[in-house]
Amino acid sequence: MKYSKLIFAFAFSFVLASACKKDESTPSYKSLSGTLEIGTLPLYVNPGDKFSFTSSGVSLPESESDQSLEIIYTYKNSVDNLKDTTDTYSVIIPDIVGEYSVTATAELKGYYTKTVNLSTTVVSEKSLSAYDLSALSQIQDARDGKSYRKSLVNGKWWMAQNLAYFEKDEEANYTFGSPYASIKATEDVFGGYYCGEEALSACPEGWRLPTVEEWDALGGLAGDLMSDSYYNGDRLWEFWPEVKKTNKYNLFVLPFGYATIVDGVYSFVGFNDYAFFWALKDGVPVCKYIFVQTPELLTWENPSLQDLGAQIRCVME
Repeated sequence: MKYSKLIFAFAFSFVLASACKKDESTPSYKSLSGTLEIGTLPLYVNPGDKFSFTSSGVSLPESESDQSLEIIYTYKNSVDNLKDTTDTYSVIIPDIVGEYSVTATAELKGYYTKTVNLSTTVVSEKSLSAYDLSALSQIQDARDGKSYRKSLVNGKWWMAQNLAYFEKDEEANYTFGSPYASIKATEDVFGGYYCGEEALSACPEGWRLPTVEEWDALGGLAGDLMSDSYYNGDRLWEFWPEVKKTNKYNLFVLPFGYATIVDGVYSFVGFNDYAFFWALKDGVPVCKYIFVQTPELLTWENPSLQDLGAQIRCVME
């Protein structure tokens, strides 16, 4: 019995000594001062856009005895995932679909690393799938050279894409219309959002806003206008059994929501649930809209002409 106790005591002492030895050998890391900053990425970008990042904001703590130590900065992106040791890093956005990210790290032996990750979404024609307008003829807006597909419906030409005409000041701020998220990269994919007053003069020469009667002449079924398409692999227009998406008129309507406008600032809501368009009733702008769960094309008779940003499908005069 005493012998067993002796062995147990010896084993316990050995484990304790080993644990202490392990604790003594565990390196003690210090913390770098500051927060790593490298710049920003917008929410959306286009293939070919160029961005540069410069490391800053991190330094040795005052307690470090050797202030000559050099902090090492490394970068990598989500496409090639190759580590590049540099203080300044440049990228050209690749022609991909979906998310793209840049990760930067500040490193120094004996110190915890500091890391920052910036992410964005690449948007282009590739972002939309099951969305083929190539069989439709085109018109060109002489104001900016942009082209739009058009569809002949009930003897009248309609734009089969959302209008994307904008005006900007010298500092590139939008003064007429706004793209989704107020970012240039989304202009040609989502089209523009306009207040009611802008909508009256937004269409190119030879085109105009459709009337409520012209919208209603399409039959009143939302599904006849809706395109069962995908954005970056995610289905647009969630499935509802009551809503049959046929895209009967080749108008390819997608649920890009609407905007509220306060002091000139656009806030975007309703993506994947709504499509809002300006129409004319007795010469005054009203809204025709689609809600994903409702089979009928709906009308909003009294929208604010200053505070609502809706999209536009022009018809030929």
